[in-house]
Amino acid sequence: MNIAEEIRDKSGNNLVERIRQGDEQAFEKLFCEYYYDLCSFAYQFTSCEERAKDLVQDVFVKIWNRREKWKVHRSVKAYLLKAVRNTAINHINERGHRSEVRENFSREMLQDIKPSVDLGVDKKDELVDQIWEAVVAMPKRRRRVFILYHRHGLSYDEISGVLDISRKTVENHMGLALKDIRAQIG
Repeated sequence: MNIAEEIRDKSGNNLVERIRQGDEQAFEKLFCEYYYDLCSFAYQFTSCEERAKDLVQDVFVKIWNRREKWKVHRSVKAYLLKAVRNTAINHINERGHRSEVRENFSREMLQDIKPSVDLGVDKKDELVDQIWEAVVAMPKRRRRVFILYHRHGLSYDEISGVLDISRKTVENHMGLALKDIRAQIG
């Protein structure tokens, strides 16, 4: 597959098919492309960087071990995010670590999710900080919807699938998130 074909195949269907056939290079490409975003997402559930990495690695091991039966119905990214979410929730439930799931991101995490914008002016930097402070203060689900949309670039339908909520709920959370941000930056 040439580069132009790969760009058109945003859903990753060709990559999935190559992995299903045992293509280790395709699997390595999948891993390298999504690993850090998935770790960042898993961290939201675990509040522990090492545990987040372990959960993401577990997801990739399961995919490889079950590659012949692996099916992706939407995009690969949406599939992987949902798999990480489910693995994290199962881990929390199995181990009784519910108390470890915190409502707030660390300042370090915020640095990872800030948009890469040429700030140049102190006012813009302050504005970005205010926006992300508002994001941190949002209820958990609203914050996740906002981050999946703005950080991970998922569509409302994909977010709906990842979080197991309706598209209308995603729309409501995004509207409320924007309202929270407007109130924060007044």
